[in-house]
Amino acid sequence: MKEVKILSKDEYLPSTVTMVANLNQSINVLNIAKYLPVVHLYNKNTGKRITLVSGSRESIKYYGYEGIVVSVCYKKIRRGMRTGAMNNMVSIDLQYGKKNIHVKLSSTTITSVGTPGFEFGLKVFDLMISHINMLNDNIKYAKKLDKKIIKDNLDWVFKNCVIEEKNELKSLSVMLKLAKMNKDNLDLKFVKSCLVYLDDFEKNGFQKYREKIFSFLEETSFYEEKLVFLRSTIYNSVFHINLTSKNVRIPLHKLAPYLADIGFVVEFHNWVSEGVNICFDIEEKKIGVQHNNKEYKHRFTIHERGTMRQCSPTFKEESYKYYLGVAKQIQKFMEEKIEEVDYTKYIEKELIPVI
Repeated sequence: MKEVKILSKDEYLPSTVTMVANLNQSINVLNIAKYLPVVHLYNKNTGKRITLVSGSRESIKYYGYEGIVVSVCYKKIRRGMRTGAMNNMVSIDLQYGKKNIHVKLSSTTITSVGTPGFEFGLKVFDLMISHINMLNDNIKYAKKLDKKIIKDNLDWVFKNCVIEEKNELKSLSVMLKLAKMNKDNLDLKFVKSCLVYLDDFEKNGFQKYREKIFSFLEETSFYEEKLVFLRSTIYNSVFHINLTSKNVRIPLHKLAPYLADIGFVVEFHNWVSEGVNICFDIEEKKIGVQHNNKEYKHRFTIHERGTMRQCSPTFKEESYKYYLGVAKQIQKFMEEKIEEVDYTKYIEKELIPVI
């Protein structure tokens, strides 16, 4: 008897979860793309900025700096490590939980891609919202400052951020140390909110940096109510499951008609499909306009070597229920229907090439 291993609910864990939440108010995504503080990372040996190679399949790794944003992209805006972007959402890379998490923002929703679980995703949302609220606080604070205070502090920033003999911008870290040591009557909160954009530019980019600071002060707007996220739900959970031991193969050409006979929606094309594909409509009701006109299903792909991939756009309670049903049907098939077949007996020995 070749039984399929059935996972308990505690053993049944997703590899990755993509989840989305609504925001309590509409946000200005262009402001976020331009001005959300980004930590730029540099190669310790060469001193060059670390970026992804455009068009490569390379992903952003975890660099050991917990909680920082290392990339923000939107339309033609590129800040930080990522070189590609979407036109309809802001793409953000957040270092959290010893992973790089990809976050997408629209004016009304926040989406996390590739988190290892739902609770982890909620923490990512909390952290991302805190970054946005911090930016909003900086904008609000700057907008309410007296014009003379703004001028005096900007004069100090622009005077001290350039190495005169080289006509080069100083780094953010150098300027922050200088600001803390300065005995002048600086407004450190305002000064720091301007300095965070220094590393957005190459060393010869003083004029562009200056323009960015003025646009930060003139073009941005803030919201009075604190930003929070609401109604989190799952877009997709991916599970990679071992059904049998490594030396047990599942005869897919027999499994497919077996499942079809008991009413499953089955697809299996031996030449083009990687396995037996089955799907079920979900039961969970999705709330929000972003779910309109979308078909959500539990999708399973069963492989000959005894592995199964499940994609479910629901919480664990429902996705486990469908996993359990599929796994038990495969277990029943393996116990009752499988027959060992020696295919070599159908091949004339003299036709087998001798190597």
